[in-house]
Amino acid sequence: MLNRRAFASSLLAAGMPAARRRIRVGAMAVGEYTFWGIWADILSPRGKLGGGLLGMDITHCWDVNPKASAEFARKFDCTPVANYDGMAGKVDAVAFGGLYEAPWQHLLARPYVDAGIPTYLNRPFAYRLRDIDGLLDLAAKRGTRVMATSVQEHYAQASYLRDRLSRVGIIKAVHGTGWSDEFPGHFHIQWFVPKALGYEVDKVGLVADDERKATYLQETMLFRGRDGQPTFVASLTAATGHHYLYVNVIGDRGQEQITMDRSPDTRETLYTYFAPQLFDMQRVFEGAEYEPAEAIRAKTRNFLAGYYSHLERGGQMVAVSSVPGDWSPRHMKPNWIDETMFKR
Repeated sequence: MLNRRAFASSLLAAGMPAARRRIRVGAMAVGEYTFWGIWADILSPRGKLGGGLLGMDITHCWDVNPKASAEFARKFDCTPVANYDGMAGKVDAVAFGGLYEAPWQHLLARPYVDAGIPTYLNRPFAYRLRDIDGLLDLAAKRGTRVMATSVQEHYAQASYLRDRLSRVGIIKAVHGTGWSDEFPGHFHIQWFVPKALGYEVDKVGLVADDERKATYLQETMLFRGRDGQPTFVASLTAATGHHYLYVNVIGDRGQEQITMDRSPDTRETLYTYFAPQLFDMQRVFEGAEYEPAEAIRAKTRNFLAGYYSHLERGGQMVAVSSVPGDWSPRHMKPNWIDETMFKR
């Protein structure tokens, strides 16, 4: 009978890979209005899934509120750090979970990107084009992998729809419905649709009753024509109170549809709704590329163009290229971070 060491040696001799070292992840923005409570339920042994699903461990955490960071650390058995850059040298990757921190992500992430530490940015990535451009340019200079996504971009439905676009022929119209609460944070469909259809968006128009907590919202994306495909419009309608995702692509040869909703069972939701995002995150932290920097820039431009349409143009269609690089919408929590912390 083989002992454990001999058995491991036999696997290696047969071409089986050795066990990979687990990835030490720093959890950024773990307090209020954050994804980290959900992600920790999947990753941590103390979470609802009991850990072990992926090869990542939460080893350190930071939050603008030290008490929230200490509470998260106590609950999920990790080490809190006092300063936002205090995890550099201690972790293999960092991931941002908070939405209130999004306007400052380019500053919070800079020490890690500058140090070559793979970094995940939470939606909506940046509140100014200048900010995302500066961070991505630094990542290119340092060779740092940066990932910036919304949870619905990781659904199999996106690739399913993309792979079947040839069946519909020339696209004539696209209609989608989703959730509008607290635009842009929970208007996931604005990132799902380009993931499935491509990022060649020329103009965006957006109408909502409140751009920071919408009960109804209508966004129109005008996609540029390409390779025999004329320009077409995607009309995205959202309302408050549900997570339902529906997209219908209508072409001259047929239609393709996808739907997605969260399960009433919490564990099933963690597996099907949230875990795919973490699987892709782990691949990036291990060295894979999820998307090029140009896609991150395009997603940020499209998001800001919708905001710009609503706030500055009364909902009229605006060219994504027309949004000034220094323009910013109102922050969801304007005074959430004291920027003097970045001047240390």
